[in-house]
Formats: sequence, structure tokens, C-alpha cells
Amino acid sequence: MAHAFRRLPPKLQVAATLALIEDQPYKEIAEALGISTAAVNLRVFRALRLLRKELKRQRVEP
Repeated sequence: MAHAFRRLPPKLQVAATLALIEDQPYKEIAEALGISTAAVNLRVFRALRLLRKELKRQRVEP
């Protein structure tokens, strides 16, 4: 899982780390990154989609 996470593009990795690991509210992430909460939501969604795809490729069940 850590390998798949490290393969994420940096923008997605930062948003996903703050949201999923640090459990930060999207509003706080948006303020810290200087983007909208919608952009945070989109980055986290895309990160999760890429993580699922990579884990499936590695034959790892979520």
C-alpha cells in the first residue's frame, strides 16, 4: 500500500495524506494548499481511484 501511495502525483499525494491519514477537514486542507474545497475533494477522489487501480494491478484486495 505504501508503494502505491508513493506513486501518486505529488498534488494528489499531499491532499490524500492530509485527508485520509491526517484526518484533516477539507476546508483546512483547502486553506493550507490555497485551493477550493471542491479541488480538495477532487484530488482525494482521484487519489483513491488511482490507489484502487494500482492495488488491483498488484492483486491486493482493499
